[in-house]
Amino acid sequence: MDTDTIEADFVTNDLTPDAFPASGSMNGEPISQRGTLDETILKTFKRDIKDINSRLKQVVYPSLFMKKFGGSGQDYTNASVHCDLWAPLTFIILYAVSVSPAHAKTLFSSLFVTQWFVLLVMATHLRLTKPQEKTSLISYLSVSGYCLFPQVVNAVISRLLLPLILKVAHESPWCIRALVLLRILLMGICLFWSVNSISSVTKSDNFIETYPLALCFFGIGWLTVIL
Repeated sequence: MDTDTIEADFVTNDLTPDAFPASGSMNGEPISQRGTLDETILKTFKRDIKDINSRLKQVVYPSLFMKKFGGSGQDYTNASVHCDLWAPLTFIILYAVSVSPAHAKTLFSSLFVTQWFVLLVMATHLRLTKPQEKTSLISYLSVSGYCLFPQVVNAVISRLLLPLILKVAHESPWCIRALVLLRILLMGICLFWSVNSISSVTKSDNFIETYPLALCFFGIGWLTVIL
């Protein structure tokens, strides 16, 4: 074999938080992956989308609520092992674009930096309150970013879809009140969704572990109401 050949394949049994494989089995079996050197951009993009979707199923999709009360909980244990920052980056951009008013372009950069800071605060909090866990800070940062997905849903619906109702109703007073109430209700639902997801995947059960996380998500959700 030519010594100058670069082989992109690798197989690993390492499921520690520092391994960070992009995709593969999570049941302890060897993980075989292809690198990005020998595949098209479209194939890489599709693979990344599938990976993000699979992690969303483990962390934040509503079906997990049923698993929390009736499932084995194994998916929650392994979900924090695999991490990436592509999904959190995408969610933060979508959130900042949705919340930023059209006339306030400078607000986008402020929201972008603020969201990363909030995620870092949550990841640091989880790392400090769980010193016995072997999960790294970057893993907690990734999990916190995935749990930002409900807040993105909240921002898109509250800032882009609900205002259409106001335009259809010709900005009548009752419609404005209904819009505010719907935004508050949606914020509460998505807040519960985010807090429930991150507390489940990180096994945060007590008040000290959960309250700061809920406070951070509340601040993120409240911005969609007041901006």
